[in-house]
Amino acid sequence: MPTARKSATPTTQPQGAKRKSGRLLLPLGLALFAAWIAVVVVGIAKEPDPGAASPQQLTSGVAETLHKGDAESLARYVNGDGADAYATSLVDKVKDSGNAGDISVSRLGEKQVQMRAPHLCMTWDIAKSDGRLFLDPVPPLTSVACPAR
Repeated sequence: MPTARKSATPTTQPQGAKRKSGRLLLPLGLALFAAWIAVVVVGIAKEPDPGAASPQQLTSGVAETLHKGDAESLARYVNGDGADAYATSLVDKVKDSGNAGDISVSRLGEKQVQMRAPHLCMTWDIAKSDGRLFLDPVPPLTSVACPAR
């Protein structure tokens, strides 16, 4: 009568233990995926809306971000696809122009915003998109000239 050949190495886990650990992987993976989705959703919900609700908020927001030299925050107020690159370039120009604390941002009527820094003056039209106000990075054709300081 043939005898069953025994393995040279004894098994450390019973057959049922492998099944249980395999069953735990799927719920654990789903729980991790759900937690990751929740983190992404909360992060998006906490991100401030781009642009500003009023010309006053736009002017003060742009002034604050330029004083801080924060290109990432400034990009929220710039209209268009190249907002990040434009904001980075603008912050660099302001830093290069001299004392960043000597920046003034003011409204020119209801349709334009003007920024003045040492040796630098820029005017933007105010663009409206989805009910929010932004700086239009395209130079306006009818900008008010910066008076000499």
